[in-house]
Amino acid sequence: MKTRHKAMLDGVQQAIISGDSALALARIEALAKRLERDRIEPEARPRIEQSLLHLRRLAEDSARGTQRAIDQIKDILQSVRMLQTYDQAGRRHQTPTDAAMPQRF
Repeated sequence: MKTRHKAMLDGVQQAIISGDSALALARIEALAKRLERDRIEPEARPRIEQSLLHLRRLAEDSARGTQRAIDQIKDILQSVRMLQTYDQAGRRHQTPTDAAMPQRF
C-alpha cells in the first residue's frame, strides 16, 4: 500500500473517531478520487480492502453508539417532563416542561 493511501485512510479513521462527520465524508471522497486516479497494485488490494472494512465497522459502531445516546436523552427528557411535585398541603402537582428535544446533525 502506498504511503499516501495509508495516510489518507488514517485521516478518515481519525475523523470518524473524533466524531467529525463532515471531515470524514470529505476525506472519504478525497480517498475515493485518489484510489480511482492511482493504480493499485494487486498485492496491495487486500490490505486496502481490510482497512476499508475496518473503517466501515468503526463508522457503524459510532452510529450505534450515537443512536443509544439519543435514545437515552429521549428517555431522560420523558422522565423530566413527567416530574411530579408536591405543595405544602401535600397535593401532587404534575409539572410538564416544554423542553425541546435536542437535535444534532
